[in-house]
Amino acid sequence: MKKLGTYCCILLSLASMSGLCNAQLCSAQTSCADCFTVSTSCRWCSTANYTGPRCFSGTPEANCSNVENPAGAVTGIDTVVLGSLVQVSPSQVNVTVRPGIGGTSFSLKVQPANNYPLDVYLLTDLSYSFVDDLATLKNLGAKLVSSIQNISTNYQVGFGSFVDKKLAPYISILPTLVNDPCAPGGCNAPYSYKHTVSLTGNGTDFSSRLQQQKISGNQDVPEGGWDGLMQAIVCKKLIGWRDPARHLLIFSTDANSHHAGDGLLGGVVSPNPHTCLMNQSITGEVEYTQSNTYDYPSLGDIREQLRLNDIIPIFAVTPDVQSIYNTVTAELASVGASTGSLNGDSTNIIQLIQSAYQTVSQRIVFSPVYPTTGVSMTFLPLNCPVLGSDNVCSGVTPVQGAVNYSVSVQVTQDFCKANQGKIISVPVRIIGFGNFVVNISPLCNCPCEQNQTSNSPSCTSNGTLTCGICTCNPGRFGSSCQCGANGVQSSGNATTCPMGPNNLQCSGQGRGNCICGKCTCSQYQDIRLGLTSTYYGPTCECDNSRCDITNGQLCGGSSQGVCQCGGCQCINNFYGTACQCSNSLCVDPTDTNPTRTCNGRGVCSCNQCTNCKPPFTGQYCQSCQALDKTTCADQLCLPNLDCAKCALINQTMCPSCPTTYFINATTLSTISGAATTECQYTDSNNCQDTYYVVQDAQGNVTALYVRTDKACPQSLAPEEIAAIIAVPLVVLVIIAILILLSLLLIFWLLNRAEVRKFEKELAQAKYIKNQNPLYQPANQETKNPAYEGEKVQ
Repeated sequence: MKKLGTYCCILLSLASMSGLCNAQLCSAQTSCADCFTVSTSCRWCSTANYTGPRCFSGTPEANCSNVENPAGAVTGIDTVVLGSLVQVSPSQVNVTVRPGIGGTSFSLKVQPANNYPLDVYLLTDLSYSFVDDLATLKNLGAKLVSSIQNISTNYQVGFGSFVDKKLAPYISILPTLVNDPCAPGGCNAPYSYKHTVSLTGNGTDFSSRLQQQKISGNQDVPEGGWDGLMQAIVCKKLIGWRDPARHLLIFSTDANSHHAGDGLLGGVVSPNPHTCLMNQSITGEVEYTQSNTYDYPSLGDIREQLRLNDIIPIFAVTPDVQSIYNTVTAELASVGASTGSLNGDSTNIIQLIQSAYQTVSQRIVFSPVYPTTGVSMTFLPLNCPVLGSDNVCSGVTPVQGAVNYSVSVQVTQDFCKANQGKIISVPVRIIGFGNFVVNISPLCNCPCEQNQTSNSPSCTSNGTLTCGICTCNPGRFGSSCQCGANGVQSSGNATTCPMGPNNLQCSGQGRGNCICGKCTCSQYQDIRLGLTSTYYGPTCECDNSRCDITNGQLCGGSSQGVCQCGGCQCINNFYGTACQCSNSLCVDPTDTNPTRTCNGRGVCSCNQCTNCKPPFTGQYCQSCQALDKTTCADQLCLPNLDCAKCALINQTMCPSCPTTYFINATTLSTISGAATTECQYTDSNNCQDTYYVVQDAQGNVTALYVRTDKACPQSLAPEEIAAIIAVPLVVLVIIAILILLSLLLIFWLLNRAEVRKFEKELAQAKYIKNQNPLYQPANQETKNPAYEGEKVQ
């Protein structure tokens, strides 16, 4: 039931319906205890025979005379006077808290005091890598005391140091290095943690003891700082931590620190006991003598002890390890830890301490310690000088006075049931300012549960009346125990009534009562409609919450749809989640087809034409908006062509036609309308006639403009026709003559070039004109002996 209420709130808050959420969350509760604990806005009607929802928010129905609505309150408060030693008031508050949404609130004051006691303990790494820093600290000893004295004259300052466990591999176990790890450098023998100066107001003694410190050394890179830090925290009496006072522990190093589990490297497996284990060593100094027995503490151990002892750690480290200690600071944020970067030789440690103190003393951070789950607190500043995004108040000074807070305490149903009749104390630490305690007494029961009437007349003398509800005797059931079992198994009011979808009889959650084997459904307040409605269905599983509202009615009213269990059932061609849509609203009143939507050029999407086919637009996709006028001709010109012809023939507007106007070229500017389409056609005389179709903003044809000045072709005279024919013929003859003359000229030029070429070759000949240049004389002459030569006759 609690989960159902939670889911209801989540879903309905997303819909910005918090009033409906509270109403349904309350009405779902079936007992006064559940009603009382689910929300502080829920109230219970304990009047017998009450017919409305017993658990409700707002105003009950008229027949409810007894309303149970107990509230949490502040039952005790220990107010203290703010002064030099008190910065928080009150010191203790006793409250009764009712579970659910809301809580119990009280006022709190926080005021920084002038010259508030200040304890500063300097815990320093004295391994050999810190040798130059030790020299700086010695030189700055007096200045360090002076700077702390400037912060508060009521100060104490102390000093301690650490190296590491006296085991391998943390230190070298070579005989020559056990007592002098930097032999022959004259270093002190290694130690885990040594307390040198208890917190004191004697700055001279502190500086003197600081001058006597010597460096030591270890073997691995990480140091044993966590061992020293834990002992400096828990050895409260030895160190000298005061109450009340602001406790600062300055942890100074240039290396990482071993943490829980690292002791295994040296064979140390026993967990750190978180107790003071400081004893006098053989050298007479106070040291942590059990470091070889117990492992290093974890960050969780250190955080818990810092909280219990109200100590604020400040890590002053070198830049190369600052990122490591930033992570440490994040883990210890709840105790006010901070990290600062040291110079290479620690010369700026005074500035780091001053800066850290200023931050701590001017910032109010609450750190409550909840002993169990199910309890929480919120702290709302009412007059904060500077409010950060994390609701942390800063910039607080004694001059500005006290900062007032409204503190609200909340508990859950489970916490209430688990701690009924108990007082749960929650200590709250305000880092650097002090503590206060909240004692919580959860209110879990309805007062009316103390008054029970056995065999009450309101229960037909067959049951016990408690908070207006009957708990029936064996064998009886019904809201008034009016039904007999008649052999049917029953237990109290439970019967064999049908189970709902949630496996509860009559769907449970106050939706219906099992009366004599049948579910009688309850009424509930439907805030959306401002009406009282009734659950319905065989097991009262149905209501109107899943049906949407349109026109102020469920499913648009009885003419559009009916709310069925699970949603709207639409009728009369309506559709949509609320039956709010109909295709009839997409039909163009001027369309000759009364069943066609969007003129057949678009999609009807819930009462609106969408996705009109280009170039059509308008409420019913009836308006043509093409840049090319011919595109719209079939849709606008052709339907109005007969009207235009009729108007030109009769010189008046024809029946069943748009309002017609006659214009000419000089009166074109008189055309007016949202959209104009130019149309043309050719008549029987081959004349071009023009008319204009005008539409309004919705795409409806409103007027027809017909031009009376036609564009007709003119006839030609015979001599004009002859001239038109003769001119091309003359031009063709001239062109032919020019082409012929051009050919003759080309042939003449070619013949002349050949003659000149022949004459040139003839002039260059090297033989006699009557001699054949190809003739070659014989190489040998042979005479015919029979030849006698020519005879003379």
